[in-house]
Amino acid sequence: MKTRFIYTLLIGFLLVSCGETAEHKSKKENLREGITAYEDSLAKLQKDPKKAAKITSLAQIELVNRLLAYSRAFPEDTFSADCLFKTHMIYEHLRAPREARAYGDTLLQRFPNYKNRLLVIESLGSSYDINEPRDTAMVRKYYDLLLKEPKVPAEKKKDIKARLARLDLTFEAYILNQNSGLIGQGN
Repeated sequence: MKTRFIYTLLIGFLLVSCGETAEHKSKKENLREGITAYEDSLAKLQKDPKKAAKITSLAQIELVNRLLAYSRAFPEDTFSADCLFKTHMIYEHLRAPREARAYGDTLLQRFPNYKNRLLVIESLGSSYDINEPRDTAMVRKYYDLLLKEPKVPAEKKKDIKARLARLDLTFEAYILNQNSGLIGQGN
């Protein structure tokens, strides 16, 4: 009788465990499908200039909410890295640098080998350089990270070093001076 009870308990436990796994997978698939469907809808709207102009920040925030729901539910999943990347880029587009930086940093911390790592680092450095108030210490931090990356081309490293040498100038002033020849190209 006791053995039968243990077998019944084990079978019940296995059934519940399998059910949780299927439910877990279902949630993952549903969240991912919701993101893909919403992205597809926004992409279709963007093909028509009149409709693209009507895409509001609320529509983009809805996409962010879906991306973050997935990332929070499945923080170790590689698709979560893409969700954080897209969230970072959307917030940059919406001119919300604090939020963009937070998700960019989170992405780099959780997924140090992310496929678009260089783009994220450059985006973060630029964000601190372009947006007010400027934070030259953070600009230096991210540009120094780029300089350490072996995949960054030599010409780009030269440009980064030139920018770091003139952090006293705002980005706009730097570009104006560079274009007028006051700052040597990459020197």
